[in-house]
Amino acid sequence: MPNGIYLDNNLVTRPSKKAVSEMLPFLTDRWGTPSAPHRMGQELFPAMSESYKALYALIDAKEVDDIIFTSSGEEAVNHVFTAAFHDIMLPTGRNQLICANQDEAPALMAIGRLEQHGCVGKFVSANQEGRVTAEEIADHITPRTALVSLSWANGLTGVINPVHEIGALCQQRGIKFHLDATHVLGKLFFNLEDVQADFITFSGDRFHAPKGTGGLYIKAGVKCSSFILGGLEQGGLRAGNLNVPALVALAAAAKEAVETRDLMCTEIARLRNKLETGIKESYPEAVLFFDEQERLPHTTTIAFPGIANEALLYALNRQLVFASIGGGSFQQIGLVLAASGINPQLAHSALSFSLSRETTEDEIDRATWIVTETAKYLRRASQKILK
Repeated sequence: MPNGIYLDNNLVTRPSKKAVSEMLPFLTDRWGTPSAPHRMGQELFPAMSESYKALYALIDAKEVDDIIFTSSGEEAVNHVFTAAFHDIMLPTGRNQLICANQDEAPALMAIGRLEQHGCVGKFVSANQEGRVTAEEIADHITPRTALVSLSWANGLTGVINPVHEIGALCQQRGIKFHLDATHVLGKLFFNLEDVQADFITFSGDRFHAPKGTGGLYIKAGVKCSSFILGGLEQGGLRAGNLNVPALVALAAAAKEAVETRDLMCTEIARLRNKLETGIKESYPEAVLFFDEQERLPHTTTIAFPGIANEALLYALNRQLVFASIGGGSFQQIGLVLAASGINPQLAHSALSFSLSRETTEDEIDRATWIVTETAKYLRRASQKILK
């Protein structure tokens, strides 16, 4: 949007020009399907092979691992839970699922559905630092635990969970471990072997791939039944004609995400810090959350005491500054913060801001001024009403 300042990039990002341009030939000229036993299908194989290589590099996966291209991160998450139900819970009777109470809708709703079939969901709380610890998860593990599912980082607060410790705990206890890496890919350097996850899911539209793209990583040797039945596409792990244009676009975005990680961890982190400092200097009542914790380089959560976050979000929207209070696949930010023990009244005055590699210094300067001036106006208005 012209002149708009978009700071809601953990919900969706603008598709990159490269990703869009690389997918177009597969919509117009090379529109066959790879399952066809003729030239129209076979000519797609080189592009598909290169695309999967890019996804393996993004995840730091080994050649023996599996990566499934999906229509979204939500589909990938549901695939994991459905497979765990068929491959672990039904054969063994281990029917407990562990998730964080501040996690996102796909995991929470998948557990809710499985509870209708005799499974038991256990929800661990984040601590006052906004993190879900291995100790907290260990306290909830029982001999009937089949799967631990966790977001690698919270998309509203930016806080990164200690997944290395949690992965080691799950491996030690013989429990499958699922990580939703949607918010960390392209923003965090990691060694996949250290994480020890059995499943990793992600949504492509959070790192500048088009909507309708996502993926599921399956560690070598881990069974994962198909979620969508009907054919042998993708090694029999997901049926249906492969969406080659979207796969190619996702791969292009994945390459760019890897290439720009340094930028995200340095320059965009600097702009995030500048936004925080500027708001705090111009509006001293503002409260920064989790700024001393390990968190994503592009995400911040700031409260404006005495102002309802819905009112502030609406006022900023009218001035073309776009932030977030949750919604969509997210829980409300007030609930997420309250789950970490923050005063509910303060929690419900918070906004989440998430930058992208496209965010500019000028946008941060303008956003700082608009946010603080709008907060001052709303605070004065509320005080007049109270009088």
